[in-house]
Amino acid sequence: MKAMLQLIVAAACAATLVACGGGDKTPQAVVVAQPDYKLTETAVGTGSVVAAAGDTVTFKYNGYLYNANNAANGYRGDKVRSTYDSNTTFTYTVGVGAGAFTAGIGPGWDMALLGMRAGGTRTAILPANLAYGATSYEAVTANGITYSPIPANSPMVFDFEMVSVTKAVVVTPVPAPTTLVIKDTTTGTGDTAAAGKTLTVTYSLYLYDGGSVTLRSALKETNSNFSFVLGNGAVIKGWDQGLVGMKVGGTRTLTIPPDLAYGAAGQGSIPGNSTLVFDIALTAVK
Repeated sequence: MKAMLQLIVAAACAATLVACGGGDKTPQAVVVAQPDYKLTETAVGTGSVVAAAGDTVTFKYNGYLYNANNAANGYRGDKVRSTYDSNTTFTYTVGVGAGAFTAGIGPGWDMALLGMRAGGTRTAILPANLAYGATSYEAVTANGITYSPIPANSPMVFDFEMVSVTKAVVVTPVPAPTTLVIKDTTTGTGDTAAAGKTLTVTYSLYLYDGGSVTLRSALKETNSNFSFVLGNGAVIKGWDQGLVGMKVGGTRTLTIPPDLAYGAAGQGSIPGNSTLVFDIALTAVK
């Protein structure tokens, strides 16, 4: 392989005179030769979806230490990682640097997997800066197989087989409504909520998020036994207006614009000018 070698300083010298060179005890750098990045596609695959940044990919792989003296076997050295041996797959979001968090791997996986289709296979030779970098890993035993340790600054060889590619969900932002939106998910059969009545409810509160598939944020607040008098200003206007006519046993979602909620001032953890989403179950009317 005619690869231009890169040099990475890996460690300082050992304490012996031989390792340091005669009587000179000045630390000496140990040089690790690095191959160039190389990607070989061994099968294109037949899947209709091509992996792009942000997509979710599921794949199988074997990982080997790079062995410059083993060209006959694609420079594969000791095996150090494998999903084949455990009959499993690996799934992550490709092309956004997620490998660093999910597998401790550098950008080499993203580079190798982008553009693959289901059924495709590729082999990637990665210099250390595209693999595990200066991080070292001890030997690991899994399913009765012991995998060699990974020294710091080790170049790697990975064989990949793409199992599936799921396109990223692209959500077109939906503007928040400017008026109260009432949606009954279950129609109750009990007493009816009316002004002056005391209601007991269970509710969950979310902020409106027009960029989310569900149009709501993560849960902000919940209460399983909240009682109040309807219509006398004890609660926000969106509730006083939005719960009228609801029957016990019913569930209702209210999407409430800021002027019927907490306005420009906000409230506690709720920012000013927030549109709110409430899921409410009416449990009692007195």
